[in-house]
Amino acid sequence: MPETTVSLFVTIAFALPGYIYHRTTLRQDPERTDTAVTEVLSVLFASIAIDTVVLVVLVAASAVLHVHKINASGFIADPRGYVAGNLEVVAGWASAGFLLALLLAVTAGLRPWRRWLPAGWREWTDDRERRYQDQQSAWWRLFHDNPGTRIYIGCTLDDGSYVSGFLNSYSKVGTEHADRELTLRAPITYRPPEDSNAVQVDNVGAIAISARHIVLMTVTYTTPPTAP
Repeated sequence: MPETTVSLFVTIAFALPGYIYHRTTLRQDPERTDTAVTEVLSVLFASIAIDTVVLVVLVAASAVLHVHKINASGFIADPRGYVAGNLEVVAGWASAGFLLALLLAVTAGLRPWRRWLPAGWREWTDDRERRYQDQQSAWWRLFHDNPGTRIYIGCTLDDGSYVSGFLNSYSKVGTEHADRELTLRAPITYRPPEDSNAVQVDNVGAIAISARHIVLMTVTYTTPPTAP
């Protein structure tokens, strides 16, 4: 455990890239149910990997760029004395490494390169995730199979009624249970039980539907409207 204020800040700076990576991946993946130990180890290993890459980049940059370099031998022999005598150099390299680590953590978490992969490779990776990734809800897969499209949802409820609209939000928990909800936004179409005619509901911007009342759900992928 850190015993001084400086060591506390160093520990936070070391672990922050892994934490940011872990939180960023939650935007791309369904919510997971992990133990506290698993989550801490995930953050720790991600921090080690990111900081190692940053350290290699900084060492390579110091060998190429004509700037003041940190004397590794002097720093290891007397860290406090070396930092006190070379505060500007150490602060400059530490700030550059910290910012680079944060940028690398966000980039690795968002995985922007996936959209640049060939279509066949992207389809292969998506198929592997679909078959082998744990804690995936059916909602998550249906709503992420065609990125970049508008999703139109139609739900048949347990009382025989039918409601439809564009997907607005949904529960991202990985566990399939009846307490999940999804929301649809206008235009909302509703068909009462034992009625064959569906009507568009006026003056309703959005509607929430509980998973426990959904008997059948259809998903239609549509092209987003083009901006004028």
